[in-house]
Amino acid sequence: MCGRQHSLARLVNFGIPFMANKSAILLVHGMGNNTPPQDGKPGSFGKEFIAATTASLQQFKKHAGESLSNYVDIHEFNYNVWFDQMRTTMANNAKYMTERLAAVSGIYGASVPLDLASKLNGFEAKFGDDSFFYTHCLDVIFYGTMLGAKVRVDAAAKIAELVENYGGANVHVIAHSLGTAVVHDTLHLLYRPEHDPDDKIADLDIVTHQLGSVWMFANVSRLVNSVSRLSNPLGTVVRPGVGGCTASFFNVRHALDPFTWLAQFNPPNNGSWISESAYTMSYRSIVTDLIIEANTHSFPQYLSDPHTVERLIPFILGTKFQGTLAEFAKLTSACSAKSLNGAYAALDDALKGALQTPDSISGWMDFLNTAKKFEEAVKHIKENF
Repeated sequence: MCGRQHSLARLVNFGIPFMANKSAILLVHGMGNNTPPQDGKPGSFGKEFIAATTASLQQFKKHAGESLSNYVDIHEFNYNVWFDQMRTTMANNAKYMTERLAAVSGIYGASVPLDLASKLNGFEAKFGDDSFFYTHCLDVIFYGTMLGAKVRVDAAAKIAELVENYGGANVHVIAHSLGTAVVHDTLHLLYRPEHDPDDKIADLDIVTHQLGSVWMFANVSRLVNSVSRLSNPLGTVVRPGVGGCTASFFNVRHALDPFTWLAQFNPPNNGSWISESAYTMSYRSIVTDLIIEANTHSFPQYLSDPHTVERLIPFILGTKFQGTLAEFAKLTSACSAKSLNGAYAALDDALKGALQTPDSISGWMDFLNTAKKFEEAVKHIKENF
């Protein structure tokens, strides 16, 4: 797919915003250790976004020396700071999971249900001192069961603030991995038709405050909902077009990102999610296959792929984008040359058949087994290619 022809013409009628006012991008990170912005400087997730998109923008002659921040304000929502406190408290209080859970029960008002405590004890018994479990997998468990409400309230406040300051049409939300569940669940609460005057979630209107776009990279919103049961991503207002909270919706996944195999977000074009005309005009499913990094789930991997670049940068910059078909072709050729030869087949062999098929997710253990298998496969790729 990497070598196919690119066409800027197909972008013309797909909702490219007229940049009458400066726009804002809100970045929402996924699982793992993500440092927050500090003293006006971007956090680790923001740095990844800026570095990858700047490198791509440099490939276009008329944008030499520029970055997206020349045209759009970049904001971050970081919830990892709360998870870090939970992890640190757990690590510093006794050895066993039951004692760790007792130590965190008062943080942010988080309570630990008995069934969750039992599950976490089982996970610890299986994964032991595996650092990947504590730095990545626990994030999903924290969000899906313990700290999700706080995350959603604070994310909602941030989105509402940007909508107020920039206007909904000038706000673009970009989420990765676990961040896709955070964004979906938060927007579901922000734009829901039934308002609760007593909650701490702002109330936005899908007509007056409709967002410019939502970008879901490595979308795990359905996977997380399979356990949290908060809101089915295929049945909420978080959809594009008339009746949705965003004008445009982009869903991006890598063919060998196993986290997108579990409870895959793949709405049918039959009128059951949105109308067929809205599906054609306002929704894009982008499937990538290039392997730039061994970790096909990583955010830089997605952002460096021309499948993404050809959509993201022209869309965000709108009429200010000055790129040519020849430059896109050159970018495609360059990225193909960087692809890890043989890595696709190796990952394919390591993952397919060993993991659950889409929609078969039955709980956290499926997710954790997938995460562990994937970590081992990535390590093998790094050592051999």
